[in-house]
Amino acid sequence: MEKFQYLNAQGLYNALHVKQLSQEIQQLHDTISNVQTSTRESQRIRTELKNLKKEVDQMYTKKVFNLETTREKLRSLHNRVQACKTIPQEFKSSCSQHIMINISAPVVTKMNPFSSSYISGAWGHDTGLKESYWIQPLASSNMMGITVRFYQTYEDFMAGTNYKDEVVANSYTHSNAIQGPGTIVYNGVVYYQCYYQPELCAFDVKTNKVRRLALPDAGVNNKFPYCYYSCLDWTDISLSADDKGLWVIYATEANHGNIVVSRVDFSNFTVTHTWKTRLFKRSVTNAFMVCGVLYATRFINTYKEEVFYAFDVTTGAEDNMLSIPMEKVAAGVANLNYNPIDTKLYMYNGGYMLAYQAYF
Repeated sequence: MEKFQYLNAQGLYNALHVKQLSQEIQQLHDTISNVQTSTRESQRIRTELKNLKKEVDQMYTKKVFNLETTREKLRSLHNRVQACKTIPQEFKSSCSQHIMINISAPVVTKMNPFSSSYISGAWGHDTGLKESYWIQPLASSNMMGITVRFYQTYEDFMAGTNYKDEVVANSYTHSNAIQGPGTIVYNGVVYYQCYYQPELCAFDVKTNKVRRLALPDAGVNNKFPYCYYSCLDWTDISLSADDKGLWVIYATEANHGNIVVSRVDFSNFTVTHTWKTRLFKRSVTNAFMVCGVLYATRFINTYKEEVFYAFDVTTGAEDNMLSIPMEKVAAGVANLNYNPIDTKLYMYNGGYMLAYQAYF
């Protein structure tokens, strides 16, 4: 507090923010300048960035600091710049579905095969393989895990037979161990938050090799978990996957604790795009991606959840007026992910594994 008072008294507090805004504008200008194709939208963005830079330059000389309005303009421009960057054409065309309109009652309700004490974890249907199902429990204080169980068919999953346990690390505190229930599996590769770090791990079941990707701005270790009346620990980073890429959902200080979505390319394991929302992460119970649209849920009661928010990364449009109910069996939702192959949602809820049919 003393540091803030000193900066404020010296007239430096607002100056620091203005400098930061100028740097962010320059970064966006550099990004849009690297866009290979010139469109009307990219030209409009360049013009708006130029005008915004003038406004920011005038702030300090005029002693008028309209910081929040400027930040909102920057957030909007940032998302528009992401849309101008090269996105595979098939991604744009295949994501023309309507917003989700309904979710069925659970079509699967099953206790996890490990123990009822494993109240946090993840499960689902491999989004790159038609028949593979997986379960990833968190054992140590509902925080860490090292085992992912695979079933080759739905029948094996329901019967609890013919499974194989893959171990991603040799101890719960190994740097490659799993932290939090944000895990997803795509095409035989397990993606998750690496133990205690703002990094993603990718464990290839076939080779047993691990790749890592840093998310230096991501808040971790219960900085920005999902919450309702209380917070669900270790839910800072959650993942979704489809044939268009790996989607990372988290929050940053720079975006004021609001949700950020990044797209990661599978082949070179790098972040290609990042979008910023206005949705405070601690105000939602979970979030998931469906074909380029971020959906978020909120707590209604112990046995009911509601999808209330959508953010379309291709247009930047936000909708916080949705009201799609979801039945559940316990209060906390540890993991929620969508599979584009069977159009089902998979939830890990208080030790139970639930699946739902999504309708568009």
